[in-house]
Amino acid sequence: MDQQEVRKVVASQFYQSVADSGVAITAIPQAQLQALVNGLADGVFGALSSVEAEGDRAIAPAAALPDDDPGAAETLLWSGRPYLSIGIRYELTSQRLRVIRGLLGRSIEEVELVRVRDTTVRQHMGERALNVGDVTVISNDPSNPEYTLNNITNPSDVRELIRRATMAEKQRRGLSYREEM
Repeated sequence: MDQQEVRKVVASQFYQSVADSGVAITAIPQAQLQALVNGLADGVFGALSSVEAEGDRAIAPAAALPDDDPGAAETLLWSGRPYLSIGIRYELTSQRLRVIRGLLGRSIEEVELVRVRDTTVRQHMGERALNVGDVTVISNDPSNPEYTLNNITNPSDVRELIRRATMAEKQRRGLSYREEM
């Protein structure tokens, strides 16, 4: 959506809301009112543009995962958000996966990477065209055994980053993988 389309949508919604409320705006000349509405629309467009530009960002390459150092500091490896949303952010660190929700208030859910058992990627045809999808993380966490990172960009790359970070954290802590038959 370009800036003119955003202006049209914001202006029509503004005038519709004013008409629905029954308030008559006569103290402000029409030209100044239109300039005010256009300024409001430009602000909305700017906010949408900055949210979209923020996007997903890889903070550290997968090769930068910590060594076997037991005192390794936690580092941010990836940060992202669902496609076209602003209220949820996902963060992958070298030790945990966080789901941060809220614009004004905030709630944070996290799972330790040593508890991660498996990951899956799910994309339908429309999501494949946009290169977005859902990554589901299955863990041994008793409070929430399944986390789904919805509509993230490059889901296969994110899944692989989670897998590598999980293996590195388990190796750092001296945990070995054993599957029961």
